[in-house]
Amino acid sequence: MMRRVTTHDIAREAGVSRTTVSHILNNHPGIMLSLKTRKRVLAAARKLGYVPNSAAQMLVTGRSRTIGLILPRPDLISVDVFVPMMMVGINEACRARGYRLLMEAIQDPADADAYLDLAKSKRIDGLIVINPRKGDAALRKVIESKFPVLIFGSAGHPQENSIATQDGEASCRATTHLISLGHERIAHISYAPLVYLPARKRLEGYRAALKRANLPFHRKLFAEGDFSCESGYRAMRQILALNCYPTALFAGNDTLAMGAMKALGEAGLSIPKDFAVVGYDDIPTAAFTCPPLTTIRSHAFEQGKLLGEAAIALVDGQEIGSQQDVLPLELIIRASCGGKATRKNPAPASLTNL
Repeated sequence: MMRRVTTHDIAREAGVSRTTVSHILNNHPGIMLSLKTRKRVLAAARKLGYVPNSAAQMLVTGRSRTIGLILPRPDLISVDVFVPMMMVGINEACRARGYRLLMEAIQDPADADAYLDLAKSKRIDGLIVINPRKGDAALRKVIESKFPVLIFGSAGHPQENSIATQDGEASCRATTHLISLGHERIAHISYAPLVYLPARKRLEGYRAALKRANLPFHRKLFAEGDFSCESGYRAMRQILALNCYPTALFAGNDTLAMGAMKALGEAGLSIPKDFAVVGYDDIPTAAFTCPPLTTIRSHAFEQGKLLGEAAIALVDGQEIGSQQDVLPLELIIRASCGGKATRKNPAPASLTNL
């Protein structure tokens, strides 16, 4: 059996005291150590393959060194490619700081103790919540408990700590691009039911672009998706069956866009000759659809890293607040919209006074 690497081994390798190693590995607050020393100790720990004894650490520090990740439903990993990409980024940020990631899905948001039960279990030091629902009493309760909880997006709570990208502005930009190509009847499929606040933001951006161009919003050109490729397929068939004759689609995510493209093909419509399509996220398969998919690049992995780092900072007592524009979202133009490949993005419309 291999001998467990100890802090004594790391201290000898790094040329420092065991106390210094303990301070660095346990991230003790208020200890003044140089960045050079920290890097040397962490490099020695990695080289020796040090694995912390989580039970012992918790006895010493009162922390589990675990960040919880809450998904609003258990099937998201299998149907929405964006979520696993983001999880990899969160996990990398946690590992770099000696934390673990614990994922759970909340089946019933009506349970006002759904998040607090996990927080009070002592299994986690902080919590990340993605895709918050409108009116989520459980989330409101854990925010007001002062437990370190970080939201991806926003729950609309004045006390929340949150990180968000400009979903509405990016959606406006995508729709404006379709309008610039001459489309006036543009359909939209939200990536999720509108009870999910980020889905609502993307709808607002789509409507803002229409308003800016003096184009009406037609309710028949809108349908709610449900994260998956299948829901995009069903929603596109629903829109086409109403004989409302759209010529373009802005889909709330790439997964839905791919389902919609299949429905368009079955209806005998050629992309982009008869129908233009723009998605959202730029998942790895977006460049390999037929034709390649125009989309908003949302940097899922990078967003995940930022979330992980911010959640740990929150646990350490740092203020996060509401950060609204953490990463630029790019419009990546490919063949599915019929436009020329360019990285120039039209200026987004204002989202006020919708």
